Amino acid sequence: MTNIRKVFISHCWDYEDDYDTIKDWINNTPYYEFYDYSISADKKLVGLNNYELANAIKERIRQCSVFIVPTAVYSSCSEWVKFEIEVAVAMKKPILGVNPWGQQHYSINVTTHANKIVGWNSKSVIDGIKELTR
Repeated sequence: MTNIRKVFISHCWDYEDDYDTIKDWINNTPYYEFYDYSISADKKLVGLNNYELANAIKERIRQCSVFIVPTAVYSSCSEWVKFEIEVAVAMKKPILGVNPWGQQHYSINVTTHANKIVGWNSKSVIDGIKELTR
């Protein structure tokens, strides 16, 4: 039996490697199927004004069962990541914070709103997703 988890991985395109790593971890997990509602650099929503983009992001977050966001400081600097966190909180989506490897400073915005914070490894992330999507 396959268990489907719907995820939205928040990230900054300048730090796409964090997104790629988390996505690889979830894609390589046996016995679970993940559907990714994130907006990666290769899935950009082009031709939208800010209002339309905000609505598209809201719709993707609405459909996810867990919102994942790195606790890296860059998460506090991006207006779009801040917006995504606000939307996830307003929609009462469980938020999984992920501490990037070697990170010494963390986004207060993420750590304040996260329902759970895990380390930078596949087992921690997958266990966090499973716990928050029961």
